Amino acid sequence: MSHGAKPVAAPVVIAIDIGGTKIRGALIDRHANMLAGTRYATDASLGASHVLGVIEATIEELQQQVPAGTSVCGIGLSSAGVIEPTSGLVVSSAPQIPGWAGTPLGAHFGDRYQLPVVADNDANCALVGEIWCGRHGLGANASAVMLTLGTGLGGAVLTNGRLLTGRHHLTGHFGIARMWDRHSQTEVKVEHLVSGTGLGNVYRQIVTAQDQVDSVVSGAAVMERFAQGDANASLALERWCEHLVLQVFNLHWMIDPDVIIIGGGMVDSREHWWPMLEAGLAARGVQVPVAVAAMGSDAGVYGAARLVFERLVMEPR
Repeated sequence: MSHGAKPVAAPVVIAIDIGGTKIRGALIDRHANMLAGTRYATDASLGASHVLGVIEATIEELQQQVPAGTSVCGIGLSSAGVIEPTSGLVVSSAPQIPGWAGTPLGAHFGDRYQLPVVADNDANCALVGEIWCGRHGLGANASAVMLTLGTGLGGAVLTNGRLLTGRHHLTGHFGIARMWDRHSQTEVKVEHLVSGTGLGNVYRQIVTAQDQVDSVVSGAAVMERFAQGDANASLALERWCEHLVLQVFNLHWMIDPDVIIIGGGMVDSREHWWPMLEAGLAARGVQVPVAVAAMGSDAGVYGAARLVFERLVMEPR
C-alpha cells in the first residue's frame, strides 16, 4: 500500500429473505460470516406497499450495524415468485402478498439506497446458500437440485456452479408441473400431491373413498394423526412418499445432479417418512445422494448474499 493510501473496505451484503410470515435480514461478508441479523413479521395480507416498508425498515436497521472497516457493496433479495434476475422485477407471484406481482424490486431499492440490487427466486437463493454454507461437501462447480416441501412445492437447479433459470425464469417451479392423479383420474399439479398440502389431499382421498367425512386437513394434522396411530394417516404418508419418490427419481434421470437436497417444513417430520423415501429410491436404483437441507430458514439470506458477491463483486469461484 502506498504511503497515505486508505485501506480498501471489506465488502458486506445486506441480504433479505422475504417470506410469507417473516422477513429475515442479515449482514453477510464474502466469507459467509453473518455479522448481524434481524427478523420482522411480514404481515403479507396488508399488501405489497406494506411489505416494501418492512423491507426498508430491515435494511435501515442493518445499515446501522455495519462494522467499521466494512462497506455495503449491494443488497440481495430472496423472494417467492418468478423473478427477473437482471432487473429484479417480480414477474408473477403466489397470492400471499397482494399486489406483489409487478413490483420492481431492483429499481425500488436501488433508487432508494443508491446501491446495486440482486433479486432472485427464494428457492434459487436457498439452494445457493445451501451449497455455499450447508456442508454438503461440494465444490464451486457443483450440480444440485433442491426440492422445498412446504405448503406448496418449490425448487431450484444448479449446474456446474451456476443457477439454471430458463428463458422465462421458470426453472425449479416443480410444483406447477403436472402429473396424473390415479384417484381422481385427472391431471393435477404436482404440488397437489407432493407438498404439505398434498399430504392432506392424499389423506382426504383415502377417507372419502371410505365414505368417512372429514374437513380440510393440513399436512401437519396428518402427521399428528400418524403419530397417534391413525391407520388412514399411515396409508396417506406411504402414498404421499410414493409420489415424492417418483419426483426424485425423475429429477435424477432428467438432471443427474451431484446431490438432491430436500428442504421446507415437511423435513421437520422426516423421521416418519425419510426411511420410506430412501427405500423407494433404492428399489428404483437411484444412486444420487439425497440430503436434508442444513441451513434452515437462513439459507435464503446466505444465498442472496452469495449472488451479490458472484454477480457484482465478481467473487472468484
